[in-house]
Amino acid sequence: MTGVLTLAWLHYLAMMFLAAALVAEHLLFSPRPDLATARKIVVVDLVYGVSLLVVLITGLARLSHGGKGIAFYMQNGAFHTKFTLFIVMALVWIYPAIKFIGWRRALKSGTAPSLGDAEGRRLLMAIRIQLLILILLPLLGAMMARGFWF
Repeated sequence: MTGVLTLAWLHYLAMMFLAAALVAEHLLFSPRPDLATARKIVVVDLVYGVSLLVVLITGLARLSHGGKGIAFYMQNGAFHTKFTLFIVMALVWIYPAIKFIGWRRALKSGTAPSLGDAEGRRLLMAIRIQLLILILLPLLGAMMARGFWF
């Protein structure tokens, strides 16, 4: 029983870190940040990426080690929608992650990174798409847990 509780706790905790990091990234983002802000964005994006991975691993572990069993989830449309949206969110994250990894070179040389206006809008849109998906995940999780949408 404690293993199931620990797994659930880690999953929820990682989701909170994921949400906090994504909101922080959105609030900090600027196409032309100063040096200190750019460093914060790079760190926050790393926290977000690690959180994505932990959420995925603990979520998959909960499929077989959770209380309802894998058969419950495999026949639940809300689960499939939630999992698909989570994967889409992770795939959308790749674009900002690549840009922010690129910022590290500029930061190491002591210069602030800079993006063009169009590229900055695309990056901000990618962050906002992830936020939109993040808003839907708890609803789908509640539907899934209660057996809605078979």
